[in-house]
Amino acid sequence: MTDIGDYNEKLVLQTIRATTGGISQSEVGRRANLSRQSVSLITRRLLAEGLIETAGRRNTGPGKPHTVLRVVPDACLAVGVHLDPAHIMVVVCDLYARPLVKSTMEAPTRSSDRDIARIAARIGELSDSIGAAAPGAETGPEDGAARPVRRRLLGLGIAAPGSLDSTAGTVRRPPWIPWRDVPVAAQLGEACGLPAILDKDTNAALTGEIWSRNLPFEETVLYIYVSHGVGSAVSAYGRVHRGSSTQAGEIGHLPTGRADLRCECGAFGCLNMYTDAHLVVDQARAAGVEVPVGAGIKEEIRAVSRAAESGNAGAQQSIARHGAALGPALRTLSGIHDPERIIIGGPAWPLLARYGMPPIQDALGDWQAGPDAVLESSHLGDDVGAVGAASLFLEQELAPANGAARLFLRPTPAV
Repeated sequence: MTDIGDYNEKLVLQTIRATTGGISQSEVGRRANLSRQSVSLITRRLLAEGLIETAGRRNTGPGKPHTVLRVVPDACLAVGVHLDPAHIMVVVCDLYARPLVKSTMEAPTRSSDRDIARIAARIGELSDSIGAAAPGAETGPEDGAARPVRRRLLGLGIAAPGSLDSTAGTVRRPPWIPWRDVPVAAQLGEACGLPAILDKDTNAALTGEIWSRNLPFEETVLYIYVSHGVGSAVSAYGRVHRGSSTQAGEIGHLPTGRADLRCECGAFGCLNMYTDAHLVVDQARAAGVEVPVGAGIKEEIRAVSRAAESGNAGAQQSIARHGAALGPALRTLSGIHDPERIIIGGPAWPLLARYGMPPIQDALGDWQAGPDAVLESSHLGDDVGAVGAASLFLEQELAPANGAARLFLRPTPAV
């Protein structure tokens, strides 16, 4: 297989990937600012390796019809693993970060070794089910002759709550997960025979939105991640800002101006005191909503959501209070980051969006009046952490660096 490590090869591949409906070779050269000879040489290699394919011919004006090129989405795949306090999600995604297979597993336990072993086993099962394997692996058909694997696993991305050391690939002391100083990237990568990277779930989620949707390069995007608690991530010029230690976006101790609840940090009115998922459940129970005990926070939130959808006013109010606390925080963050787009997502958000979004919209009234302002829920649903984790690896391996991002982060029509 071609080593997609050359800058120009990545540039050509991403220019083709970002174009809906396919693109001509001449248009690839124009958008990537490469010579016809360079594009011809690169596309021949990509075609030979099965990463792109021809898709007929198209008339775009006078002269001969152009051959249309498009990416083969499942030629290369990435695994995404999301370590969430409520569960472990594993997906195998294609080049557009679309899950081909996925699986939900029991939440992380105090035995990280056993957890990593069962995650690796599940990755193997999912990969085998779709005929995917690491580059260099071969399959033997009935005649005994070796055959290269068509669906090639590039590697795996891991998303987890902070705190973590992304450079070392080590989970330090994640909230609500009983792992301490676990070198999960090295251990899981070795168990699977794949290169692995680790990042915060908030950063992964925003990366997944950018990669899967080809969001406009020039947009500043603010992502709000709603799970057990809330976190944030921000991107500019197609790149997520991680800070000096991958801890950018921690907003749990953002002051709300309230003085009724004291946080364990000693301050009054920290955001996490009003946006913890357990608070939604407790308020719903206090209002008489029947919520199963001991089912886990995800199922408890699901029960509150079902009650709200059924018209239970107490459930609706408990979710609306969550949104009412989050809204002013978003107003503050929108003033700091000046985003064109705000996306709200995370594992819990699909269950809270209907009644949680209206108070957020009210709080962001002035910001939404801007001509280019977009406030939306994530398009990736509750798979966002795992899909984002896979996107982390796809971006690392296949994205041209820096300024070239303009060419593949802007969706473009077929040519």
